[in-house]
Amino acid sequence: MNSITPGPLEGQALGKYQVLTTIGRGNMATVYLGQDPFIDRPVAIKVAFDEYVQSDETGPLYRRMFFNEAQAAGMLKHPNITAIFDAGVDQDRYYIVMEYIHGGTTLDTFTSAENLLSIKNVTDILYQCAMGLDYAHGKGVIHRDIKPRNILITDELEAKITDFGVAVVPHLQEGQSAEHAGSPLYMAPEQLRLEEATTQSDLFALGVVAYELLTGKHPFEERNLEAIRHRIQDRPPTPILELRADIPEIYQRIINRALAKNREHRYRTGADMAGDLTLIYDFIRHADGQPTQQEKFSRVQKLEFFSEFPDTEMWEIINAGDWISIEQGEPIIREGEEDPSFYVLVDGEVAVRKSAQEIVKLGPGDCFGEMGIVAGRRRTATIDAVTGVTVLKVRSSVIERASINCQLRFQRKFLHTLIERLEYTTERVVDNPL
Repeated sequence: MNSITPGPLEGQALGKYQVLTTIGRGNMATVYLGQDPFIDRPVAIKVAFDEYVQSDETGPLYRRMFFNEAQAAGMLKHPNITAIFDAGVDQDRYYIVMEYIHGGTTLDTFTSAENLLSIKNVTDILYQCAMGLDYAHGKGVIHRDIKPRNILITDELEAKITDFGVAVVPHLQEGQSAEHAGSPLYMAPEQLRLEEATTQSDLFALGVVAYELLTGKHPFEERNLEAIRHRIQDRPPTPILELRADIPEIYQRIINRALAKNREHRYRTGADMAGDLTLIYDFIRHADGQPTQQEKFSRVQKLEFFSEFPDTEMWEIINAGDWISIEQGEPIIREGEEDPSFYVLVDGEVAVRKSAQEIVKLGPGDCFGEMGIVAGRRRTATIDAVTGVTVLKVRSSVIERASINCQLRFQRKFLHTLIERLEYTTERVVDNPL
């Protein structure tokens, strides 16, 4: 976004929302930080530029695009898609009320050679985007303008796809012509030929984003639009391995498939692309001396916690979770801290302590930290490593992105664990009355 100067709406009301300060400015709208007084939460308010929406020449198109975004994103409920809460018109000002991403920045920040993310972080972000697109495509929504500026990143590197202004929406056909869709540098060959965009057009654009995040260069950068068209349609980009030596070779195959000129040779779904991206973790962990994904699966498969999980659901969690080793005596969770994650103990032993008093010891296959997800509360106990331990850490956002059956299995397991803990505590109180 461009440099920010105070906006004309700061300190005013827009509908029921109080406008607080300007937080960004795009090509057709200003974004403000606002406050929803009824729910008492911060929101982002996107207000269209008056000169676009009120113009006799451009007004109908831009008004249609503006509310197309509200309707497209409003029907999508996914942790990697920016949530839309409301939209309206107040005194000829067109606005959309969105989820506020605290500390959020766009992926633009990480597409320059001097500010690249680690390969693991890039892979995490691309995986989330691929799954977010897979969900949107399953609802019949094609974004048509995937690019770094339209992907927000939270402080914890959670990806949020935004700006559905030119999206194809199943029940909205008017005003969805190809000539008004997308940014040329991120368009698939068929889009440049003004053919109908498909889900694979979005995956092509995500491939361009992946290339930029890995190398700090654009695969089709040229001096003018005609040269860009020619390069996208007829010339392959420079291999990424020639631009960055530490990139796993498999990434080249992923990029090649995502950027295939013929869409029949590209990934068919976002889930397919996400599946290939998970292979990158084996290379990363091998370089770090960590076990491969297959080795992790073999160890996790034996644990009681996953006894009722089919293989496909275990792979979901292994691919998205963090495999962590903790030395003896080190704390894993501290009483009073906020941590929306839970842990499955793969090996070793931990002690649960409340106010420095040991409550219980846990071993392989046990889980802990589930109350941070179930109730969203601060930690009520400290967990210390009695021996050296290995844990599988799973964030709440990972569970939200999991399949419905996988989520239900987690909920049943959490409930079973809570009942067992309650029974154990009750027995201790009975056996050791005050």
